[in-house]
Amino acid sequence: MTYDIAQDQLLVVSNLTVKHRTATSATTILNDVSLNLQRGEVLGLIGESGAGKSTLGNAILGLLSADFERTSGTIRFEEMALDRIDKQQWASIRGRRIAAIFQDHTASLDPLMAIGRQLEEAILATNDKTLRHEARDIAVDLLVRVGIPDARERYHSYPHQFSGGQRQRIVIAIALAGAPDIIIADEPTSALDATVQKQILALLRELVEETGVSIILVTHDMGVISDVTDRVVVMRHGEVIEQGVTSTLLDRPQNAYTLELLAAVPRLRLSGADVKIRRASDTIGPAVQDSGAPSREVPILVAQGITKVFAVSGLGWLRNGTRKSALREVSVELARGAITGIVGESGSGKSTIGRIIAGLETANAGKLGIDGRQFEISCPGRRSGLLGEVQMIFQDPALSLNPRMSIGDTLSESIRFGSRHAHDPKRDVLSMIGRLRLARTLLARYPHQLSGGQKQRVCIARALLAGPRIIVADEPTSALDVSVQAEIVTLLKEIVTEQGISMLFISHDLALVQELCSSIYIFKDGRVEDAGPSRFIFGHSQNPYTRSLIDARPRRFTH
Repeated sequence: MTYDIAQDQLLVVSNLTVKHRTATSATTILNDVSLNLQRGEVLGLIGESGAGKSTLGNAILGLLSADFERTSGTIRFEEMALDRIDKQQWASIRGRRIAAIFQDHTASLDPLMAIGRQLEEAILATNDKTLRHEARDIAVDLLVRVGIPDARERYHSYPHQFSGGQRQRIVIAIALAGAPDIIIADEPTSALDATVQKQILALLRELVEETGVSIILVTHDMGVISDVTDRVVVMRHGEVIEQGVTSTLLDRPQNAYTLELLAAVPRLRLSGADVKIRRASDTIGPAVQDSGAPSREVPILVAQGITKVFAVSGLGWLRNGTRKSALREVSVELARGAITGIVGESGSGKSTIGRIIAGLETANAGKLGIDGRQFEISCPGRRSGLLGEVQMIFQDPALSLNPRMSIGDTLSESIRFGSRHAHDPKRDVLSMIGRLRLARTLLARYPHQLSGGQKQRVCIARALLAGPRIIVADEPTSALDVSVQAEIVTLLKEIVTEQGISMLFISHDLALVQELCSSIYIFKDGRVEDAGPSRFIFGHSQNPYTRSLIDARPRRFTH
C-alpha cells in the first residue's frame, strides 16, 4: 500500500551558523542556513566541495567533531531540538530514526567482519525485538533489494571481496536496516555505474513512496538531482544561495552560480554520429580511427586472453574452494598517444583489467605486451616489470596518498622510484605542479589539508613524474564536483596531446568517456561485451547491453 505523503515539516533547520575553531582562528563553515524537510520528501543538497553540504548533514546527525561549534540557529526533528539533546537521547535516534549513508564506503565497513554479520548487527541494534535468525533473513532480503548478486552465497564474504559499487550498495542496505524516518545520504551513488545508480535511485524513490521515509540527498551529480529529488537546495561557501522545486530550478535557475553548475555537467550526445555502421558482434581494437577504418599504426599495448579468478568465500581457498571469474579471456588494445575508454557496471572487471595492466594484480592466464615486449603478468609487483612502464591514477585520491608524507615528498618519491632518471628532481616537481595549476605552497602540506580536486591533481602529477608510457586512470573524477571534474578532464586531454602518453580511462560515466575517448570497450561479467570507435558505440551500436547503459543516463543531460 502506497504511503500518502503528508506535507508536514519533519525537520526544520533555522538560521544555522557553524564555525570551525583552531587555536588561533575561527572559520565560518555554515552561515545562516535555513531549510526544511517534509515528511515523505527527497531534498537535494547540491554545491561544490567546501560548500558546507556534508557539514550540514553531520550537524543534523549530531556528528560534528569538537572543533566545530554551532554559534547560532536551531535544528528541530518533529518536536525535538536536536542541538540540545544528550548522548543517551542520540543513541535512541541515530541509526533508528535518522540514518546515514556516507560517501566513503571503505571507511563505513569493518574490513575484518563479513558483510552479512555487519548487516545483522545493524538490524539487531535498531530492532530490539528481532531475533538473530530473523535478522539473517532480513539481511539477505536487504542485500537482494539493493542489487547484490548471489546474496545468500556472498553473505560470508568480506568487504574487500566486493567491487567499490557493491560496497556502496551494502552501506545503503545497512542504512535501511532500522527503517528510519530520515536518511541523510552523502554522495550515495558517486561510485556506481549508470544502471546500478538508476536502480539505487529507483529503490530510494520506492522507499519514499511506500514508507514515507524522508531523504536528504547530498550530491554533486546534477543527474541524480534531476532524477530523484522533489526539491533542491544550492549551497556555496556555507550559504544557501537558491532553493526550490527541482524541475523549476533546473529549467529556470535564478542564480549565476547555479547556471555555472548546470553548464559544467557533461552531456551525452546521441545524434550526429557519422560513421560506417558496424555489427555489434564485430570485434575491434582501439587502434581504430573515428572513421571506422583500422589504423595502420601498431598499438602500444596489446593484452590477449586475460583471465583472472579469485576466491569469494569468507575463508577463501581454505574454506570450500569457491571461485569467481573476474575476467574471462579479455583482449584489449591501446593505440599510441590515444585515450581508450573501458565502461561497465560495478563488478564487470573493468578495474581488475586496469590493475593487471598496471602490474598491481596478477592474472591466471593471458599475455600482455607493450611495444612488442612481453611481460609476465602471473608475477606480482616489480617482478612483472610493469610498474616502471605503467602508472595508475586511482578513484579515491584521499586513500591513494600517504597521509604521513607531505605533497612535496610524495612527488619526489615518484621521481626516485619511477622509470626515468631526473637530473634535477626539485625543478621537475615545481614544473609539474605549475603545469597542473597547483600552488607551490601546497608542497609543504599534507593530503588532509587539500581539497578533493587538489588531491586528484597531485595524483596525476605523481603518475606523470614517474615517466610512464601508459597511464591507467580508474574513475579519476567520480568523487569530484562537476566544475572540478571538467577541469580534470581538460587537463587529461592536454597531457595526452602534449606528452604523447597513452591512457586507459576507466569510468561508469558515459558522457565523460564520450568526451575523452576515441574508442571504447564495454565490459560485462568479466568479458568484452561490445567495442568500437566512440561515435559508433554511441550512435549506432545495437548491442542490447550497450543500449541499456545509454538509456540509464538521465534524459535531461542527454541529447
